[in-house]
Amino acid sequence: MKKVIAIVLLVFTMNTANAQEQIKQETKYYAFQVNYWMNLHHFLWLESFMGVHTEESLIDKELPTKEKKKLENALDYYRAHLVDKDLRMHDYMSDFKAWVSTEEIGLASIPNQFKDHVEVLKAVSTVYQEYFWKEHREACIRVLQNNLEMIKATEEAFVQEITKLTRQFWQDEKLLVDITYVAKASKRNLRNRPYTTLFPTHVVMNVNTSDDVPGNWIELLFHESAHHLILSTNYFIGGTINDTAEVMNTRPPRQLGHAYLFYLTGQLTKTLLEQEGMDYPEIYMQRNGVFSRLFPLLKKHLDPYMNRKLTLEGVTRNIMLDLKK
Repeated sequence: MKKVIAIVLLVFTMNTANAQEQIKQETKYYAFQVNYWMNLHHFLWLESFMGVHTEESLIDKELPTKEKKKLENALDYYRAHLVDKDLRMHDYMSDFKAWVSTEEIGLASIPNQFKDHVEVLKAVSTVYQEYFWKEHREACIRVLQNNLEMIKATEEAFVQEITKLTRQFWQDEKLLVDITYVAKASKRNLRNRPYTTLFPTHVVMNVNTSDDVPGNWIELLFHESAHHLILSTNYFIGGTINDTAEVMNTRPPRQLGHAYLFYLTGQLTKTLLEQEGMDYPEIYMQRNGVFSRLFPLLKKHLDPYMNRKLTLEGVTRNIMLDLKK
């Protein structure tokens, strides 16, 4: 394993000869990259978001007056124009992410809708590169390096099992995964966390999702990359939930399909990691209290579905019956 890691690190070092060049690694199902401009964009967005909604900051160093002014100008632009645009949900942010994630040094052929935004990024780029990028880049490389071989060892089995359970096809092309030092937050959840946009699936994974728990980053990667298999109101999972609720003349709990996604991907990841010799006693939703009210019911009823003892309609009906008690 040490030899493998050394080889991977050598490749990373060669690919980062230019400070702004993308770092890229591929597996059978994933195309990972660490993109300079994506990282700068997320750094400015989250710092401005935290400045508006919290008293915290990502900046832990004192900058010279000139550089501090450049950074503050960029943050002023984000606070004025972008901080209220959700990185995942807002059309502009989704379009910008899709474009800038393909750009390297030049930021050439800039679409008109992004010109003002890109000028801000270029103006603050030297500050980011000198004071923040080295630390951010190394952290992104490290988290991928630490998880890459386990991803390769488990991704095939994960894709086979999750597509069987969701009755949906994995997308044909490799899933793009941008690794950024920080990702997104929301007013309802101020925690910095990964996110996904769909059609095609584009995952943004951040560094701090490691959570000091080996395997956690992989579970969240698998969770985010399976979002395209479970939509809230249709496809097999969502459709079964809504159809069962209609027949029972009841309303399902809010985001029950998302809770299914957390549980199914978590339990699959736990099983696969343990098969590879990693100790992984609790899945993400259990450790972090996500859908805590539903977790005991999911544990009770979804396990038989995963073990192919009951149909999804049957376990969904049982969950809703238990919720009525």
